[in-house]
Parts: sequence; structure tokens; C-alpha cells
Amino acid sequence: MNEQCGTPAYIAPELISGKGYRGFKSDMWSAGVCLYVMLIGTVPFRASTMTEYNDLIMKGQYDFQGEVLSPEVIDLIKKLMCVSVTKRLSAEEALKHPWLQKT
Repeated sequence: MNEQCGTPAYIAPELISGKGYRGFKSDMWSAGVCLYVMLIGTVPFRASTMTEYNDLIMKGQYDFQGEVLSPEVIDLIKKLMCVSVTKRLSAEEALKHPWLQKT
């Protein structure tokens, strides 16, 4: 699938670059964005044009806006929103992450 659909804030870099949908790994990027939004209260990427916006996504360029978060959740978000599809966590790997294992 090569057609972009959905809210631009949640689109994985591989879709922007034209490499197409990479199955669940693309969905894991979106899950990372959702987690970021739940914890920070806003989307991770902000720009004045769609070109700039897409460039930020392609570079994985975001910060945590000074929010105090645990090192474990920061690690999880970074591994979910990893620009490299091959290095990005799968759903199974994410579920085993220490932050999700806390009781």
C-alpha cells in the first residue's frame, strides 16, 4: 500500500518516503505517536508547512518539551518512533518493554 491515509501526525516515515506501508512496523510508529500524545498532550512534530512537517518525521526530530518522564517510557517512545523500520520495535517486543512490564 502506497497511499497515505489518516492524520499526518501519525504517518510513519516510510510512507512519506514512498516506500509504502511496512505492515505492523508502520503501525508501531503510530502507536509511539499515540503514547507521546497521551503523556505530553500534543503531537511530537510541529511545523509551519507540510514539507517541513514531513522533514521532521523523516528525521525523527522531536523532543519531550521539558516534560519529566521516566527513562523507561522515553526509551519505549524512542524505540517505537525509530525512523529505521528494521530497528523499530514490533508489537511483541513493545509488550515486553520494561515500562509496560511495571505493575
